[in-house]
Order: sequence, then C-alpha cells, then structure tokens
Amino acid sequence: MLSKKIFSNMERDVIGEVMNISLGSSATSLSSILGKRVEITVPHINVTTAQEFSYKQLEPAIGVEINYIEGLKGVNVMIWKRSDAKIILEALLNKKIPDEEFEMDEISISAICEVMNQMMGSAATALSEFLGKHINISTPIAFEIDDNNEFKSKYFAEDDEIVVVSFDLSIEGELQSQFINVMEVSLAKDIVSNFLRETEKSTSNEIQIEENNNIEKEDAVNKKIDTIIKQNNDYEEIIKRERMKTNQNQKEKEETFVNVRPVEYESFDDEEEVLSEEQLSNLELIMMVPLTISVEIGKTSKQIKDILEISPGTIIELDKQAGALVDIIVNGKLIAKGEVVVVNDNFGVRVVEILKKDELMKITL
Repeated sequence: MLSKKIFSNMERDVIGEVMNISLGSSATSLSSILGKRVEITVPHINVTTAQEFSYKQLEPAIGVEINYIEGLKGVNVMIWKRSDAKIILEALLNKKIPDEEFEMDEISISAICEVMNQMMGSAATALSEFLGKHINISTPIAFEIDDNNEFKSKYFAEDDEIVVVSFDLSIEGELQSQFINVMEVSLAKDIVSNFLRETEKSTSNEIQIEENNNIEKEDAVNKKIDTIIKQNNDYEEIIKRERMKTNQNQKEKEETFVNVRPVEYESFDDEEEVLSEEQLSNLELIMMVPLTISVEIGKTSKQIKDILEISPGTIIELDKQAGALVDIIVNGKLIAKGEVVVVNDNFGVRVVEILKKDELMKITL
C-alpha cells in the first residue's frame, strides 16, 4: 500500500524541474543525431507501487536500463513504444523498415543503445551542472519487454514505491508520442536532497558576496574606474605611437615613387609622444604572446552509421576539391589561405591570400 506524503509539493516540483532540464538536454542531443527538431516536454509525476504500475499505453514496449555509478546511486529505467524505437532507427538510417522485418536483434539493440547513450550522456551532463556535482552513468542497456511481471520483478518488489515520470515526445515530421521514466523513491529523494543542498549553498554564497560588496563597494568601484582610465590612456598612447610610425613610413615611400595615387590617413597631433620604459616593456610582452596556427584542408559530416563503419583503408571525402587553397587558422579564426608544401620532410603552407590587417588585429587583441 502506498505511503502518504512521500513527497511534498515542493519536492515534486523539484523532481519535475530536474527531469525537465536533463531530458530537455537529451532532446537536443537526439535532434543533432537525427537532424530533425525534437521536443521532450511536460513531465507528469506519479508516485505508485510496483504492483500498481502499468504501461499498457506503450505496449509492445522496450526498456532501457541506466545505472548511476557516480554522483547519484540507483537505477533509472526508461520505457518506450517499440514502434517509436523503430521510427527513430529509420530516421537514423535514413530508410524505411517494414514492420514484418523489424526485429530487436543485435544490430537494432546496438543502435538503440548508442542513441540512448548520447541522450543520457547529455542528460547526465545537464544534471551535473544543475546539482553542482559530477554525475556519471553506465552504458545504457536496451531490451524488449516480453513479460510484464518478469520486468517488474527484475527491478522492484511488489510493494516497492516508485516514481513514474511521463514525457511527451515530438520528432519533427515523424511522430507525436510518449515515454516514461521509472526510478526508485530513494533515487528521487537523492536528487531532491542534492538539489536543495546546492540551492542552499548558492544562496549562502550570494548572501556573503552581497555583504562583502556592501562593505567594499565604493572603494572597489573607485579602484576599478582608476584602473580602466589608466589602461585606456596607456593603450591610446601605444596605438597612437604605432599609427604615427606607420604614417611616417608611408610618407617616405611616397617620396621614393612617382605617379602614385595619394592615400588619405587620419590626422594626428603634431607633438610626438614617447612611450615610457614600462609601456615599451608591456608592448614587448604583448608581441611575445604565442598564438596557435592550424591548417584545415577540409571537413565533412557523417551519420553515426557511417562513422561506425570506418576501418583502415576507408576514404573520407572532404568538402574541398584537390588543389584548392587550404584555410590558415589562428586561435580558431580564419586569417589566410595558402598552398600545402613540404619543408625538410615536414608539411608546411605557403601563404597565398591574407585577410585585411584590421581583421588580423581583431584576432590578436
């Protein structure tokens, strides 16, 4: 018989919010895998006993077992319609599977497990951020539910109290359905207690920070303003000096050549400012900051089934033609294009086309 007041209304709200956030992250992961819009919404929470628990609306059904091995302790079982699993596999493989040919064989189970692994991995990451602790799960185990009683007895005793969370599932252009998530009360309690503990800690930190800010607020603001003013003045002097050098060099070049179209420059003050030793030292330090250079010859995207089929000798076609210029990337930003060469038995790149100088400055600043 079900105990009364296992969860307060607030605790139910916590469970719903946690599950909504974690499974919402799973929807994003599934959407990336299938290349279609996926929504997992409206969690409905029901606390019942294993004996009274029913999932007839999902039959014939498949189960997916997820064990929490770090951060939380317990077993989480997801129950899906067998037909929904088939539709997901069809979207994954990009081909229709006749009903009479669909079987929960090793290949189907492996594919479902991989999809669930991606989904629940994303859910565990979201849960980690929400609860403020590292959460890790085992590899999901998918199976076909042939016997209802056998399934229940595997995970719960008849009088065990369990938490059943129902979700609405929508896959763009494919299906509108539901699936359920079943867990022991102890696991749900663990989730609630971790959430409340993290919330209390965050609130305490915010109060302490607010108190410290009230004490030192005026002094800190004044110091910050002084620092910003000083930094701005220093950088303005450095930039002004470099621009004056550039202007002078350009004038010398114009005197050397004839019939050159004049170039207009920004006007500068006549008085030349000299950098201090400290400013020169800072400029030298800035110029010595290392930047990572990488060369990208091309890229492509593949479905999971194609990735799983990769083996020694597999040829992967990229999105660039042979002989095309390669991208030269500095700190993740494209700055130039070039040709691949060989230098002393090492690959190198000859710069052929470079971006505007102002674009390079944006990267280095």
